[in-house]
Amino acid sequence: MAKLRQYSHLLRNIVTFETASRSENFTKAADELGVTRVAVSRQIADLETAIGHKLFVRNHRSVALTGAGKAFAELVNPALHRIGEAFERQRREQISDRLSVTVTSAFATYWLMPKLIDFSARYPDIEVNLVVSDRYLNIEAEQIDVAIRYSPEPPTGDLWQPLIRESIFPVFSGDYAARTTLSKAEDLQHERLLYLSGRYRAEARWEHWFSTQGLTAPEERTGVQVNTYNNMLQAAIQGQGIALAGHPLVDAFLENGSLRVLQGIEPLVRDFYYLYCAPERKDASLFCDWLRCQ
Repeated sequence: MAKLRQYSHLLRNIVTFETASRSENFTKAADELGVTRVAVSRQIADLETAIGHKLFVRNHRSVALTGAGKAFAELVNPALHRIGEAFERQRREQISDRLSVTVTSAFATYWLMPKLIDFSARYPDIEVNLVVSDRYLNIEAEQIDVAIRYSPEPPTGDLWQPLIRESIFPVFSGDYAARTTLSKAEDLQHERLLYLSGRYRAEARWEHWFSTQGLTAPEERTGVQVNTYNNMLQAAIQGQGIALAGHPLVDAFLENGSLRVLQGIEPLVRDFYYLYCAPERKDASLFCDWLRCQ
């Protein structure tokens, strides 16, 4: 250990040597390390001075390992590779100790993240790695411990359980300049509506909502098009129009008064958010039990 400390200032140069020895090309080594070719050459020269042997033969346009260089590489390179593998293994183990939870961006932003402070206060020793993705991730490949997915049918597998059932209804801000009294469903045919565009299912759109009320939907060109749920809610909060949203994602906004509901209009009950909990992890069970109590 004392000798290792003695030579610790040479470790950078040894890493440079390992990189250069694999390609026997200082330019390629420089590109890989993100330094200049001159820096590689200088570090190799410093290393050669320290050990008292030439490690490379410098030709006009190329370099090649000397006999001493080959012998040094046979000793040093495997040791560096083992160090790198040990570091990566430790990094993976540290990541795997965290509780990986995947949710969509809307669910994370409007429901889960505001509540996580409570979980952290209850379980300060559990570190949550929140993996936000609107694409459903492969649970095994991504090493996910807890997943929440919105779906018309339960996802495949026995470990999925219903968590929350969504219901939707028109919501608007107190800053919205209404054209009608907003006292009945028919009034919305004359209001400025916020329309979701893109991949969202038909049941989340105004046309479907109006059909359930026995009404004809107004043309979308009379409203505002938004391409994400997050943008739609922000537009509604800013008073730009009336959104079709609901429980559980807008609950906090209804509680704090940022959004309001039209009185007398029954919510449309939709699909479930389903919960997956890795059975082999106690901290995952604690997190899922906490979720069910929210």
